[in-house]
Amino acid sequence: MSTSQSVEPHEIVVFDFDGTITTKDTFALFLRYYSGLTRWTFNIVMLLPIFFAYGVRLIDRNTVKAYVIRRFFKNANVIQLQDKAKQFAEEVIPGLIRPDAQIALNERKSAKNTLYICSASISPYLNHWAKSQDIHHVLATELEQDGPRYTGRIEGWNIWGEGKIRRILAEFAPSPVTIAEAFGDSRGDKEMLHAAEVSHWRPFRLNVHE
Repeated sequence: MSTSQSVEPHEIVVFDFDGTITTKDTFALFLRYYSGLTRWTFNIVMLLPIFFAYGVRLIDRNTVKAYVIRRFFKNANVIQLQDKAKQFAEEVIPGLIRPDAQIALNERKSAKNTLYICSASISPYLNHWAKSQDIHHVLATELEQDGPRYTGRIEGWNIWGEGKIRRILAEFAPSPVTIAEAFGDSRGDKEMLHAAEVSHWRPFRLNVHE
């Protein structure tokens, strides 16, 4: 006679990054940091029809993200982009961290539940920043590689909205997972916040309208 044993779910604490931990959107900042002003301006001009199509709701946010990544990162050298990402993580991101967010992160690094960063930001610079913070688990939008170069495509999902939940579940599958706490600040965090036992909406802002 066989007996089945229930599997205790993993318990995690999840922080969004842009706007929650930081004061600004780091993905937009990195595009300019990585490209330089001239190339960044050219790429933005070339993307204007895409932004217009999004503005009139002909395409969704995920489609826009795919176009942006293709424009900026197709055929990019992996080593060069990683080097630039490391510099960005060291030189730019520290000045964007909300002080109260840093305190909350520090408090949860040693807590019983595993700490995760779950972000639509791309992984190259976010991984470098997390390493400097002694944070070991990052679920971010991944850039597809082909040998020494990036293809200009997203590998997996854009980690935004439902993509956050899909990525979290995929990280632990087939084991169950419980989001004990979630921290977010935008529509892209809605599903993750709703799935959490305790959710924190824009918790680190001095002004709730910020």
